Amino acid sequence: MILKDPEKEVVSAILPTYNRADYVKDAIESVLNQTYRNIELLIIDDGSTDNTQAVIEPYLKDNRIRYIRQENSGAAAARNKGLELSTGKYIAFIDSDDLWEKDKLEIQLAVMDALPDAAIVCSDFSSIDAKGYVEKSHIKTYFSVFNDYKLSYEEVFCNMLTQGIKWLQDTEKVYWGNVYNTMIFGNLILTSTTLFRKEAFDKVGFFDITYETLEDYDLFLRLAQKYSVAFVDKPLIRYRYNENQLSGKAFFGRLCSNLITIFQKNIASIKDEEFLNKNKIKIKRHLGMIQSWQAYFYFSNGDMPLAARHYWQSICNNPFIFNSYIYFLTSLLPKSMIHLIKKLKSKKQRFLLFLCRTGSGGAASTGCKSRHE
Repeated sequence: MILKDPEKEVVSAILPTYNRADYVKDAIESVLNQTYRNIELLIIDDGSTDNTQAVIEPYLKDNRIRYIRQENSGAAAARNKGLELSTGKYIAFIDSDDLWEKDKLEIQLAVMDALPDAAIVCSDFSSIDAKGYVEKSHIKTYFSVFNDYKLSYEEVFCNMLTQGIKWLQDTEKVYWGNVYNTMIFGNLILTSTTLFRKEAFDKVGFFDITYETLEDYDLFLRLAQKYSVAFVDKPLIRYRYNENQLSGKAFFGRLCSNLITIFQKNIASIKDEEFLNKNKIKIKRHLGMIQSWQAYFYFSNGDMPLAARHYWQSICNNPFIFNSYIYFLTSLLPKSMIHLIKKLKSKKQRFLLFLCRTGSGGAASTGCKSRHE
């Protein structure tokens, strides 16, 4: 039996899982191996149909773990169940295919102590792909808002913590501030990197289960409206890419739709007229950009009337996305002509692939990467 230290605050780690039998063991062990030991781990099995339960059962001897199985309801509902059952002063989330570094909680709790106004502490993260390739600092690759708007951490967070954190080297900084005005143009927080003050959820609510995707981004925006966010410039988790992650046309369509809904909802809620006037063009162009993504979803699905309508909306808001004009005009053509264009394009792609495989013309002339790159 592992006893909790009554003199230390409890961190409730919430781990939702669905058919991740191949990965969940590593996620569990990364939580249990934290240098900060006062943890309760709530594993919410969202109706797995593989052998996830059998993988988890040996760990239930540890009295810090609670295993809850529910009917498949989605990640947002599973995380909400964990929040309802949690007893800790602090909340942390980990996806069942990710890994925490051993000092994650120790570092983040120290930051919480140093910044009492911060409700969230997040961090950089490394990534692991299916082939084992690791990118040590992945946040700016994963979240495009930094590169889209050429933002540094100093520009996003505005403040740097001057108090030293025991487990951080001199080059590993902690930034903090009000990030809401940046985050409405793009997320910059990965769920598995977060540590929250539980009391903040009493003010903003839980995950919105009506969003099948981006429910975390919606929650982070609600929190960022009311609280400061702290960021540790050190990878505190390893984010794993795997072949079972959500993908495909249907998922992309829901993502685009939710992104537009969340953006418009947040812009409508802003009362700061100075901010709205200063960023009027930026707001329109950002909306136009995500409308062009949704238009492409309809175009690739063959729904040309909806594609034309959304491309026109995109062009009206952001006239500098030149591909939108091409796709808009194409979507107005007769279906037989569109089919012919797609057929010719497919033949060209197959021809380029043939050149790549045979070496004809070289990789440079065809735009194909050689197998040694």
